[in-house]
Amino acid sequence: MAKIHYPKALSKGDKIAICAFSSGVDQAYHARLDLVLAGLKAKGFQVIEGACLREAHSPAKQRADELMQFLTDDSIAAIMPPWGGDLTMEILSLLDFNAISQAQPKWLVGFSDISTFACALTTRCGWATLHAANLMQIHPDDPDEYLANIFKALQLGEKGQLNQVASPYYQQSVIDYSHQPQAQFDLTAPSQWRCINYKDTRKIEVSGRLIGGCLDTLGLLLPSNYYALHEFKKQYAPEGLILYLENAELSPMALARCLLSLKLNDVFTDVNAVVFGRSPAINNDCYFDESQAIELAFKGNLFPVIVDADIGHVAPNLALINGGFATITADLSEGMARNVKVNTTLN
Repeated sequence: MAKIHYPKALSKGDKIAICAFSSGVDQAYHARLDLVLAGLKAKGFQVIEGACLREAHSPAKQRADELMQFLTDDSIAAIMPPWGGDLTMEILSLLDFNAISQAQPKWLVGFSDISTFACALTTRCGWATLHAANLMQIHPDDPDEYLANIFKALQLGEKGQLNQVASPYYQQSVIDYSHQPQAQFDLTAPSQWRCINYKDTRKIEVSGRLIGGCLDTLGLLLPSNYYALHEFKKQYAPEGLILYLENAELSPMALARCLLSLKLNDVFTDVNAVVFGRSPAINNDCYFDESQAIELAFKGNLFPVIVDADIGHVAPNLALINGGFATITADLSEGMARNVKVNTTLN
């Protein structure tokens, strides 16, 4: 049985490559970019900017070559894209996963379209990756504990543990960093995780290897060799998987079709639980909402299906370590999940 490859613990003086393999940052957002990069430098890290970083969208070959350069450079300790984008899928066939597997593992941090590659990096190469807030969200003065957990996770060594709890509040408004480069999180809307199919149970406790990301892109590739969850489970996760997903833009009907397609392709065969993040997607179906879409897809499943979790495009984001062994516990009352804890071990 193979072991997950955990990057070495990040420490002061380490090099962090800022690499835009999905979408870069155009001029309107450079003030915010400079702010967050200064924050990394203030923490004692060396910041290496990629050539694609300050362009809105660079050619796929250029983005792929730059990412390969950083992935195979053993002097780089972590890669932090500025944010997601749309077309990471465009570069997957241009990457040499065999060469990546021979390199020293390094942390890859972010969510949204970043997870399109991060998930493949974990399943294809066995590297742990970190699904968490994107770099552009990390204001150096923001006291948010979930942002602090990013660096706690990056500084864990093998056998280290990261213990987190569900946030009582989430960010309801959308921040435009081009007009508000100094903006910090303002978590004011009450949050409530739910378990849609264990309503008569007082408590749940489920464990497994974490894997997941943005359903908009992963949903198209989960049945493919880029992710191959069955093989990943056999090789790295005999304990089973906790699959976490978040919906950025899919309508309820598109979401239902996507989940049913994954079900028909046996993607959920090896999972011990599925966890969905809160979604910013607009509900245009007057008779069918996102919760109904999820319930339709998972009707009759015996494993827990948790929704409205702190994952994805509605801040805050838990720091979820792909490949890490996690245990989720919660007290349940009429489907509402309280006292939610997510404990992850790098073993």
